[in-house]
Amino acid sequence: MLVKTDLSTIQSYFEDESGLRGGKADNVTLPECESEVSDLLKTCSASKTPVTVSGAGTGVTGGRVPFGGTLLSLEHFNKILSINNGSPTPTITVQPAVTVKEVKEEAKRYSLMYPPDPTEQTSSIGGNISTNASGSRGLKFGSTRDYVKKMRIILSSGETLELHRGTIFADVDGYIDLPCSIRKIRLPEYVLPELKNAAGYFNRPRMDLIDLFIGHEGTLGVVTEIELKLIPVVERSLAGVIFFKNLKDAWDFTFKIRQSKDEKVMPLSLEYFDNNALRLLKNDYPLIPDGSRAAIFFEQDVSKLNEDKVSDSWSNLLVECEAPPEWAWFSASVKEQEVFREFRHRLPERVNEIVRKYGYPKTGTDLAVPFKSFPEMLKIYYDKLGSSKIEYLIFGHIGECHLHANLLPTSESEFTESKNIYLELADHALRLGGTVSAEHGIGKIKHHFLEKMIGIDGIKEMANMKKLIDPACILGLNNLFRPDLLK
Repeated sequence: MLVKTDLSTIQSYFEDESGLRGGKADNVTLPECESEVSDLLKTCSASKTPVTVSGAGTGVTGGRVPFGGTLLSLEHFNKILSINNGSPTPTITVQPAVTVKEVKEEAKRYSLMYPPDPTEQTSSIGGNISTNASGSRGLKFGSTRDYVKKMRIILSSGETLELHRGTIFADVDGYIDLPCSIRKIRLPEYVLPELKNAAGYFNRPRMDLIDLFIGHEGTLGVVTEIELKLIPVVERSLAGVIFFKNLKDAWDFTFKIRQSKDEKVMPLSLEYFDNNALRLLKNDYPLIPDGSRAAIFFEQDVSKLNEDKVSDSWSNLLVECEAPPEWAWFSASVKEQEVFREFRHRLPERVNEIVRKYGYPKTGTDLAVPFKSFPEMLKIYYDKLGSSKIEYLIFGHIGECHLHANLLPTSESEFTESKNIYLELADHALRLGGTVSAEHGIGKIKHHFLEKMIGIDGIKEMANMKKLIDPACILGLNNLFRPDLLK
């Protein structure tokens, strides 16, 4: 097992896309096999040395940023182990450092598809499991959790769990057996919203044990192998970008799609861009119509037989919503579809350029609310952000009632104000029955948001569960909740 200690060599491990500063560790360890991971964890448990598990560094909540102890990098666990392209369920088995892009490319070779589609395609599968990532196609395909069939997990004791979906469930009283020396734990009593959520340990009546380790943010064990469900590749797809004169028209369009009983309108994704986002993209895409104040990007899988009918159904929706037909871009080829997807993913790149220019971290929301509450939440976004002088833009997964408001401060005072605005927005989302994190997780920078959501008693329940599974309390310290709750 390689151990690195030279600061100039390991400094890059102490950061991610969150902007969290001050990361440090005594060393970076790079095991090459499960036995080395197990031995390391047993040694660290005996000495109570904190262990932070490192993914690809694409996270935005500081989860992989260590503050002492050892940083465990799984970068040598980077192999695609096997692919089963048979029926009834095709699967691919990978190690955690394999990227989403690599899984998608390998699946495509067998005319298969891995549906989760996070913005950062270089994110690792292990990292995606850590936060239950989803992405732009979550509207139809759901999140990472929906595709995990099996996992191997090494606990801080050095024991290895091999969990298969559908085999171990909580009983009616909330107790669940673990196939290791821990034997039995009791699930928390806090209730999570029934919508897209990546905040806190998963908790449902009669839940599958494997789901506890999806979204655990590196606090319960080290995932070393994952079997993922695949689906047949999309035969063809229709994509487009529709521009609107105002926000209301864009929401009315989304509402009609969500409420449509037309079976020919079943999008994979519905992504929103506000006026500020479009202005930022205008240099890259000068054909964005002047005067447009909002846009919706959509994708839908089609077949050769129904493509024309599906296209007609989308065109009819435009007429119903009085969207200018000349303001609609529809794909006419696979190449154009890729251009539209690039349009969708270009915005975060431009935002990151502004962040580097100003020198202050962005404040990016990750709130989602129930469908019935979304119009009210939209109004709150624009009332709160519009009354501030801080530069902002809003984009994201409007089809799932989950938008990212990005505030871009230019000074320390604006940075403080932006964080206060985020707190207010989170309060409103929770009042409306929503979640404080729909896909990014909590990490080290959003403890107070999770506490607002499930209460201090809920946080203590999470901490007590961690103490049962990680009795040495060494894994992922300061992720999800404060370390002092483990004492």
